[in-house]
Amino acid sequence: MNAVVFYSNTGQSKAIATYFANQLGYPLVDIETKCAEHYRNLVLVFPVHCQNIPDIVKHFLKNVSVENLTAIATYGKMCCGNVLYEIQKNYQKNIVAGAYIPTKHSCIDNDDVFCDFDKLKHIVEKVKEPSYIQIPKLYKNPLADVFPKLRSKLGLTIQKNADCSGCNLCAERCSFGAIKSGKTNSNCIRCLRCVEACPHQALKIKLGLPLKVYLRKKKTQEVIIYT
Repeated sequence: MNAVVFYSNTGQSKAIATYFANQLGYPLVDIETKCAEHYRNLVLVFPVHCQNIPDIVKHFLKNVSVENLTAIATYGKMCCGNVLYEIQKNYQKNIVAGAYIPTKHSCIDNDDVFCDFDKLKHIVEKVKEPSYIQIPKLYKNPLADVFPKLRSKLGLTIQKNADCSGCNLCAERCSFGAIKSGKTNSNCIRCLRCVEACPHQALKIKLGLPLKVYLRKKKTQEVIIYT
């Protein structure tokens, strides 16, 4: 079976996954639905979380068999980490193509989404005629693996304002049972899906000082492609 499987919280990775699905004629599958256990050709699209592979993607990779994997990691114009190399090394997958794609940072309101899809055409052709490649190791901050969830919690909080209607759509959209009636709990990973989903914009994010300082760093628009 062939498919484009995506994990997306704010819609950035889904938009890129949709491009690949349309170009290849593959079904578009949300990773949070029931996925197949084996794929012949798989395009996997997901966001980098604190320079790491999201846990839900790790679980998927651990339990799926893939003959030809194309791995696409989106990142918020900061450091993309080293996740493609880690996929190849830690999960022993046969990778035929990969990319790091800069797109809107979920914590920056005026950031631009990725729309230069012409840069991805070569990946589409490689998926159609697969041959295995080696992903090089990139720079990853040494602190990226040190309590990433705690650092995320200290860097950002989600707050409810008076516009909340009590619809609880935030809880319905949350995959981790991390919010109820606009109030988060210890399961929250700060993916901001709830903020994106709120129909009344009643959920706002508050950045801690460490994250504010980090986001002042120079941004990058570099699309890194491996074929």
